Amino acid sequence: MIDINKGQKLTHSALLTKGRVLLLAISLIFISFNSIAQSSTITELKKEKLTSMDLHFYPSTLRMVNLDNNEEFNRLIQDIEKLVFFKMNGKFETIDMYNLVNQLQSNEAFEEYVVVDGPTKKFYLLGREKPAETIGLALMNEEHFVFDIAGSLELKELPKLYQYISENDSTFQSKFSQILGLMEFGEDVAD
Repeated sequence: MIDINKGQKLTHSALLTKGRVLLLAISLIFISFNSIAQSSTITELKKEKLTSMDLHFYPSTLRMVNLDNNEEFNRLIQDIEKLVFFKMNGKFETIDMYNLVNQLQSNEAFEEYVVVDGPTKKFYLLGREKPAETIGLALMNEEHFVFDIAGSLELKELPKLYQYISENDSTFQSKFSQILGLMEFGEDVAD
């Protein structure tokens, strides 16, 4: 037996059990931080106060956002662990979006998955495998959005989802705006 502070005595097997529990707890903490790692470039956006709102979505809340119960959307998000959505403030401009894409590619080894660069709408989807992370940047209705995804996207579903959004553009944007409005209302109530 081993004598510890305050007269407590532990057997060798009790020490081994406590050691294993501690090792398991440290491992789980390390794994959870690694699996929800966030790009340092994206972390800087928040530090520089370029975001006006950030929303955190997990698998259950992501499925709730799918108001039309679109199957492509459900398949697209099935392997996402966490999505952090940022609405950028007025200080963030389109040139900042281009600079952010370049930073992610040159400093953090992100690759371009999808680029839509039109006169009024812009969308960039970049990703890397280790750690599995996908970052999207969008310009819609003269507002900039950035989202950071821990986990993986089913990229083969993107063309179908894009076609769905294109065919239902005004409906989709209206619902998207409603969801953002509800989220902003919820943040105002929480303050």
